[in-house]
Amino acid sequence: MEFNPGTQKLKCPFCDSEFDVKDYVANHNSNSTGESADTYETNGGSEDNTPMFIYSCGSCGGEILATESLGSMKCPFCSNNVVAAEKFTGAFKPDYIIPFKKTKEDAMKAYSGYVKSKKLLPKVFFEQNHIDEIKGVYVPFWLYNATENYTGVFEGTKVRTWSDSRYHYTETSFYEISRAGNEDFESVPVDGSKEMPDDLMESIEPFDRSEMIPFNMGYLAGFLANKYNVTADEDKQRAEERMTTSARNDFRSTIVGYNSLRNISERINTTRETTKYALYPVYVLNTSWEGNNYLFAMNGQTGKFVGNLPFSMKQAAKYYFPIAAAITAVAFVCAMMFL
Repeated sequence: MEFNPGTQKLKCPFCDSEFDVKDYVANHNSNSTGESADTYETNGGSEDNTPMFIYSCGSCGGEILATESLGSMKCPFCSNNVVAAEKFTGAFKPDYIIPFKKTKEDAMKAYSGYVKSKKLLPKVFFEQNHIDEIKGVYVPFWLYNATENYTGVFEGTKVRTWSDSRYHYTETSFYEISRAGNEDFESVPVDGSKEMPDDLMESIEPFDRSEMIPFNMGYLAGFLANKYNVTADEDKQRAEERMTTSARNDFRSTIVGYNSLRNISERINTTRETTKYALYPVYVLNTSWEGNNYLFAMNGQTGKFVGNLPFSMKQAAKYYFPIAAAITAVAFVCAMMFL
């Protein structure tokens, strides 16, 4: 069975029958327990010394090598979906999940549209077969609720100028401006995965929380899924930084109509903080060029696409150097005409 983002149902790849996810019952593959792969050698071992575990496919018995945090995977021998139940039960059970709404085909179309307007890219990036890998991954996120309590005092100035027949006048008035209040934040996301770059995950926000539903393992079928390996306490500082920055900007934005503004004092403290655990849908695309790896990500719910791209001097020469040469020639001719 695989979860179909288009119909939001589980689909059998053999008979095309579809079932509601709420009727899903975890199969025997969900009981696969990983064994440490300390003695398992592959291509000389892992370069970054990441702990690896071996899972057994409940369909064909094949051994699957995966990281400790990976809890939903696909058997490379029989393509059976394998879910390690212990990764999503007890303390690791998510409170919520946002199901995938976009497909891999949508991700490839988004990639094509993303690079199409980038004229200075190496030509190879315009070829879809250059993509090394595309994965649909449920990324673990901590969702923070909190209240930010704000107080601030500022000095503002208003400047007025006028003239008469003898003098020019400038009048500067000084004002003391106070702001105080609190702002509630709900479900501020911070990814709980060491493998996912925080800035990349923040770039594909926002996710629509109205489509967040109680967790069900059926949504994992056919996708990769990681359990968190960064705790809520470890992510707390990043979440508070996001909330305090937003609160500060919101209160400062209420101060208008002054020619200048100087901060005298400002204080923000966080109270009533709680957390929830959720899985969010993300497509991850990898490609490489001249020995460097490039990572792209797409919001599996909204389709927002981001990524880092290289610069090609050959493409710059093709598009911009002729233009620059033409402009230089025109400027030279115009200069000669006026000499």
